[in-house]
Amino acid sequence: MTLQVYTASLLKEGLVAYLCIDTEGSYWSTDLNKAATAETDQAETLKSLAEQAERENIVIAAYAVDVELTENGTRPLENRERIRAYGPTITLPQSSDTKQAIVRAA
Repeated sequence: MTLQVYTASLLKEGLVAYLCIDTEGSYWSTDLNKAATAETDQAETLKSLAEQAERENIVIAAYAVDVELTENGTRPLENRERIRAYGPTITLPQSSDTKQAIVRAA
């Protein structure tokens, strides 16, 4: 069986988020390593929690992502999901105007 996590976009912030579960209940985090994992055939609980969060307008477009657990943490199996989790696979070019804006914002 494949492990899965649920991901969505936080409705207010627009950030990628992952469904997490702790002793106090479920919540959404931008940290993939905190995500609750379930085997494909047992992911129904995660799906229900994700759908509930959509109804409550916390997240939008929740769906399951296949992952593996590695010594470095949780890792999506598909390249698209790795990019969503970790950002672009290349260093993006920056103009001198962009660099100045970053310095001013800091």
